[in-house]
Amino acid sequence: MKHVSLLALLPSGATVTAASGPYATPAASDLAAYVLSHERYDAAVNAPSARKDYKNVHVADILTDEYVFPLGETGKSIVLSGYQLAAGFLAERAADEWLELAREQHAANGGADSDGTRHVPDPAEADQLMDRALESAERILAPFEAAPVASLFETHYRGAREFLRLSWEGLPEDLVPKSRRPAVVLKAAADLAPASATQDYDPYGLQGTSDYDVDKPLAYREKAGEKAGEKIGPFLLTMTYRHEYPQVDDERLGTAFAVFHEAGTDIVAAALELKLVKVPPIQSSADLVYVLDTYSGEMLSLALAATEALGAERLCSVFNTHRVVYISTWEVRKPWRGQGLGVALLREALQRLPADPDGRPDALCVAPEPYQTEARYLSQLPPALRAEVDAPAQRLTRHLTEWLDHANLPNVKTHFFIPMAKHEGIGSAGENARLIDRIMESEA
Repeated sequence: MKHVSLLALLPSGATVTAASGPYATPAASDLAAYVLSHERYDAAVNAPSARKDYKNVHVADILTDEYVFPLGETGKSIVLSGYQLAAGFLAERAADEWLELAREQHAANGGADSDGTRHVPDPAEADQLMDRALESAERILAPFEAAPVASLFETHYRGAREFLRLSWEGLPEDLVPKSRRPAVVLKAAADLAPASATQDYDPYGLQGTSDYDVDKPLAYREKAGEKAGEKIGPFLLTMTYRHEYPQVDDERLGTAFAVFHEAGTDIVAAALELKLVKVPPIQSSADLVYVLDTYSGEMLSLALAATEALGAERLCSVFNTHRVVYISTWEVRKPWRGQGLGVALLREALQRLPADPDGRPDALCVAPEPYQTEARYLSQLPPALRAEVDAPAQRLTRHLTEWLDHANLPNVKTHFFIPMAKHEGIGSAGENARLIDRIMESEA
């Protein structure tokens, strides 16, 4: 059998960007979250002792702290430094990947899981594993040792990337027709790609339908000036709207997409995506879960998060009498943050939404967490650090509440905030599956 190197599976380096998949190269945030998930130990008092706050704590501080590491189900434990815990994380990950590769290779050579073959790595490599894993952990964490701990878990852009790269080239093809894109971008695209058949906008194959034109309800290129004291500069607004399921007679889900870009350069400064959700009459949260789960994982997460935020009674009241406008994604490029540009874009978009055919008023639904924190780390962080990481979301909640109280948006009759970060991206698996079961059982 071909030799599978155990040590070669240790990562050589990483970035702060979160990893995905069981054997993806881990990020500094992955290692730090794993370290912080353990109980901190204070040698001076010879007992566990959590930090009271993390305001002036850097990554190097938590890595040199000591932590209690439980030894399986023995009831015993040992004390390890943060670096040692991080090294153990990498070593265990490499060992698991090695075993999986060895089994795959064994199967490819005609072996079977039940034939009693024991897969054992090279003893010399196994002896070096922890030392090499420690070196690997130090390399991964070294660029971030002087950074505040909280900065590892703040992702001002969802998924640690700019929303749709905040550039025209990154906009969804079926949301912004070519006729609405700046000429400079169209020319650049034409230079890179061969000429294609003339087709502006038809993602669903709707040619020939006279009663449905997805581009007409909203398509604006306007100059936005100073409003209500918000200096937003010489930006142009482009907005478009579409139904997600045009084959359904009573349209229940739509997407509105709006961007501000600099008039002179066509650089996108802010981008906003709204989901317009309208459901048939519901009697329980189980009804809402059932309806929205048929659309997408994001809509299922919205149903679960709204259930948690509103409670069963208010949930039915809000969704039965309103069209819920959910801020799916909302970003401002860094140079323009703190200047009111995001709120100005939100106002422009809400004012231009197509009216609901049934006359329902709008309920604005906001999930602050995904824009500030990487949700999957929250459960691992100590309470004091979790509170600090949650602070931007709390500030956003307060800011939007105050703004909505004075915004004078005629069609927005109510608003509510939801803990989307707890449910987003999980779909029908894991904790969401258990929550769905509880909802269905309690309201059967």
